[in-house]
Amino acid sequence: MSKHTTFISLGFILVIASVFVLAQDESVVSTTAVQEASRQETATFAAAEKSYSVAVTQGETVLDAMLALQSVGDFTFTGRDYSGLGFFVDSIQGVANAGGKYWVFYVNGISATIGASSQIIRAGDLIEWKYEKSY
Repeated sequence: MSKHTTFISLGFILVIASVFVLAQDESVVSTTAVQEASRQETATFAAAEKSYSVAVTQGETVLDAMLALQSVGDFTFTGRDYSGLGFFVDSIQGVANAGGKYWVFYVNGISATIGASSQIIRAGDLIEWKYEKSY
């Protein structure tokens, strides 16, 4: 075999090996992108020492997510809608507001500044309801 033929053969093998390596890298990226996309389509909802995964739809509120959870799972809550103010939660999982304690929700660790019927949730959010003393 001449040096020219050997050089061409070696070059061909290198090209094939490079294509194989790049194809492997793309499949890893594609799999990671799919996993990331499916993880981002949900938010985590926590209340009364339980945690739930909630599918997120654009424009959905905390209250919408609560209603969806209540319709398909073991999550329960009660409340009232006040005209102009929004929805006020009275109880979660049978634990009612009483004795100066109320259900307060947090979004990603920060106490909400608007009500559950106004707070839009986004993929990846952590919504936590905590039973706390009111001051």
